[in-house]
Amino acid sequence: MLVLSMVVKVMTGVELGVEVEKGPLGRTSLAILPIILAATFMQLLDVSIVNVAIPSIQSHLHASFGSVEAVVAGYQLSFAATLMTASRLGDVFGRRRLFLIGMAGFAIASGLCGAAPYVSVLVFGRVVQGFFSGLMFPQVLSIIQVTFPSSQRSKVFGIYGATIGLATIAGPLIGGLLIKANIANLDWRLIFYVNVPIGVAAFVGALFLLGESKSSTSSSVDSMGAFLITAGLVMALYPLIEGRASSWPNSMVAMLIGSVFVIGGFGVHQYLRYRHGNVTLVSIEAIRTRSLGVGLILFLIFFLGIAPFFFAFSIFLQEGNGFSPLAAGLTTAPFAIGSVLSSFLTTRTRSKDARILMLAGSLILAISMWLLIRLLYHVGAQLSGFKLIVPLFIAGIGVGLFVGPASSLVLARVPEEAIGSASGSLSTVQQIGGALGVALIAIIFFGFLGANANQAARAQLPPITAELTSLGLPAPLVKVGTNLFVTCIHDRATEKNPSALPHSCIEVGGAIQIAPIAPKEKKQLVSMFLNAAQNAAQGDFLVSLRDTLSFEIAVFVLTFLLTLALPGWPKENLDERAIVI
Repeated sequence: MLVLSMVVKVMTGVELGVEVEKGPLGRTSLAILPIILAATFMQLLDVSIVNVAIPSIQSHLHASFGSVEAVVAGYQLSFAATLMTASRLGDVFGRRRLFLIGMAGFAIASGLCGAAPYVSVLVFGRVVQGFFSGLMFPQVLSIIQVTFPSSQRSKVFGIYGATIGLATIAGPLIGGLLIKANIANLDWRLIFYVNVPIGVAAFVGALFLLGESKSSTSSSVDSMGAFLITAGLVMALYPLIEGRASSWPNSMVAMLIGSVFVIGGFGVHQYLRYRHGNVTLVSIEAIRTRSLGVGLILFLIFFLGIAPFFFAFSIFLQEGNGFSPLAAGLTTAPFAIGSVLSSFLTTRTRSKDARILMLAGSLILAISMWLLIRLLYHVGAQLSGFKLIVPLFIAGIGVGLFVGPASSLVLARVPEEAIGSASGSLSTVQQIGGALGVALIAIIFFGFLGANANQAARAQLPPITAELTSLGLPAPLVKVGTNLFVTCIHDRATEKNPSALPHSCIEVGGAIQIAPIAPKEKKQLVSMFLNAAQNAAQGDFLVSLRDTLSFEIAVFVLTFLLTLALPGWPKENLDERAIVI
């Protein structure tokens, strides 16, 4: 994924709660920091850690590509939908209470995911995980705000930011290490089970050390608004995830169209509540600020390209090139390094240069995707992790240059009393963009896999034809064999269940068995066809990823153009309001 950024120091001027109780052990300061940081780490780690486990999940649960899309996007969708209301729930019912409920639910859902016997259970577990993760996430900043004195907050926010960065870039590597360890033969299940003991420890610590706090002003929750936005997001994302595998039935098309009206109804509902002076999920006054209005669209578009890239890239490395989960995780390390370095550099720049850094970052990202396309053209089947270092490192630099300054600039003109709502809206849009992007890029990437399969198979026909002819097989039989091979590769690429063997591939084996040649030569043919099938699949994945990266370039070019529409840094000195973490 990436080093997330958020402007939070501005919140030190906002009264988030006046009723602050000490925990049962009478501590409300540094003793609770490891507890809330453990929660933050787990929540964001689970966004990216699943990517390297996709092939293992497919193999063990016989899952379709559409199902693994749901495993990845379901968490982000549920996370995003819950974020819209969780902050308000914490204000009303108590942040400690919401944190404990979220932590307990997250740990239980993690255990459910690890024990899932079927992919449908895993998808359900991930959605539940995302829900409880969304309950916890907004409480952390509020707890920091009401727990730590102003003299300590800068250091605490710095540690908090480092935790966010570590979690979001360490997911693929930690996932690869856990799958490689394969403790008790648990394989991919370890990436979920590891959350359980950490969650239990954090829950017990929060139970005894964390004090309760509530807002002195918030007294209600917009339940209808929460229902409308959740229903609208589900109606939009579910057809995009499952539509391709289901051949786009009318019900899913209708659901997708209906989502536009439901989300539009949410907007109307929020405006009417605002006009009548009622509590809203989204601050209408903040959205009227040009920087936030454009910024929400900008964040949505930008994050359409980040999580989806790693989703497709992980499948390409493992399914198409035979990388192990650990090797795939290590391959993405240059991206993480580049992101961390450039994020650090942005903290040393002037606030008024934020838009320049954003423009540079989005442009660098587009260039890095173009470089990756060119690299795939030139290296072909000789791809290695070492050859990917440069474009991935450059891409990481682009992300680091963009995200931190973007958060600062988008929120710079938002009224101080609306900054909490505005920050929450940005976090929500970020998760929605990731979930929507995974659904879109899956349609594109898997669509290309099917479309490019015949070309990849025909590229293997010359040596196959030569081998069959050398065995003395007549031309009609040679043609039957090559046609069966092409059909097999195409059917394999479009198969909904990657672990299933299409009937056309079984026919290839049957044709070899009845061929009028010696048994030894039949074994040679089996080996030749298997090697050719592997090479064809590798070529198919390579060309398909290359074509899919055009989507990434379009996303970052559009990001560049939208950045031009953002107003510059306000003339008044607001530097003290922005700390990028």
